[in-house]
Amino acid sequence: MLEIFALRKYLTIRLTFLIAILLFFTNLSFGGNGDNLNNTSDSVGNFQVAEWKSDRKSAFSFSFDDSFISQFENIRPILNQFGFRGTFYVLPLFLTEELPGIWRYGTWPMFEAMALEGHEIGSHSMTHPHLPELETGDTLTEGTISYELYWSRQLIRQRITTQACITFAYPYAEHNEIVDSIASLYYESARGVTGEPNPPSITGMQWYSLNAIETIFDEPRNTPEDDLDELEFIKNLIDSSIIKGDWSIFLAHESVPYDSLAGLIAAGAWNPLSNQWLQALCEWVYNRTENNEIWVAPVGFVTRYVKERDSYTYNLLMADEDQIKLNVTDNLDDGIFNYPLTSFITVPADWNFVLMLQGDRIDTLTAFNKDSSRVVMAEVIPDGGILSLYKMNITTVENDGNKIPDEFILYQNYPNPFNPSTNIRYAVSSRQFISIRVYDVLGNEVAALVNEEKQPGIYEVEFNTSRNNVISSGVYFYQLRAGNQIITKKMLLVR
Repeated sequence: MLEIFALRKYLTIRLTFLIAILLFFTNLSFGGNGDNLNNTSDSVGNFQVAEWKSDRKSAFSFSFDDSFISQFENIRPILNQFGFRGTFYVLPLFLTEELPGIWRYGTWPMFEAMALEGHEIGSHSMTHPHLPELETGDTLTEGTISYELYWSRQLIRQRITTQACITFAYPYAEHNEIVDSIASLYYESARGVTGEPNPPSITGMQWYSLNAIETIFDEPRNTPEDDLDELEFIKNLIDSSIIKGDWSIFLAHESVPYDSLAGLIAAGAWNPLSNQWLQALCEWVYNRTENNEIWVAPVGFVTRYVKERDSYTYNLLMADEDQIKLNVTDNLDDGIFNYPLTSFITVPADWNFVLMLQGDRIDTLTAFNKDSSRVVMAEVIPDGGILSLYKMNITTVENDGNKIPDEFILYQNYPNPFNPSTNIRYAVSSRQFISIRVYDVLGNEVAALVNEEKQPGIYEVEFNTSRNNVISSGVYFYQLRAGNQIITKKMLLVR
């Protein structure tokens, strides 16, 4: 009897060991930060996500409450000037279809236009109540917490159809555990005010008490110089968050030209900014982005990035000298969490240019050395399809101009993403006046690269952002025009 028991125990242990070995070799699955006992950082196919987008040192969000007219007329153009996008927390009941509206509140068309420009529209409740004083209630009972949070989101979603409303700002920055728990039913994050930055990793109900920095200006405010000490305070706080790798959220309400500031304060506005002050802050923040120190993005964008970053897993499907295939997932709602993660993927040491495919996304990447590994930096969407990387062999042709192509062709730029320059090749099939221009996402022309008659042949032109005064990272479009033919492709500048 003892011999049978010992044999059974031996077979059980042996079978368990064999199953473990089989699972290891058939499903190489790694999680979160890419750590794995059998997957070192220099292993081909190793996948790691940068702490912040574009591998910046910290994150920063502009947020503005209460849906005022000045947010559209003054704040929006200042942010747009620097390529920044902010989060605007609106009160749906106070927005009208046209001016004159209610008090100093704006209109739905204003915030719809801002959403189309890439600004985030978040919720600030229906009526701006003191939420902790209300009953929990339900979504059908007016004057309750549930009603205020649910219906403000629903009305925003009905009007702002280009994005999901996933962030909330507590009126008067007042909230408690009950309010937080209800907010968690309808939103992915909610913002209060504490005057401190947020850590790079946030978990659980911490998402419903995000910290924000609000500038309280000392009196008197007789000249623009009177506000400089508050500007220095904000700069110092952001500098501290850069060192710690934190996420700072800036909070304000209104901004007007300085000569209108006294009148707005007299009307009871809460700590309004002057346009000059906001311009100075944006200039300073922009310089930090140029140094790769800050990623500026709306609150909801950072929320999505961090949640995806901290929950992704990946499977290495195959890796050889010519290709790598991975499956990156996060087990989050794909309708919301489809934000690209800045990722470093280890490739063979002899790879230089890399073709990346994921879903319907195609990109060309440039490999570089990072620590002890050869890597590419790619923008990867969890659950966006199998990620495939292919080694590219790009050969420079000396006399391309002597070749006669059969058609007009605009090739994908390389490298892509790029910083600060990239090359664009194009083919001309007949003598024709050729135009190649670069545009930003708003349709503004950034550069004219070619504007002349060309003989048949294959040509290449460099787009150098340092010469063309391109000011911010992001997607740009380059367009070839030849007679009645127009070909457009996109490229990504990453600073």
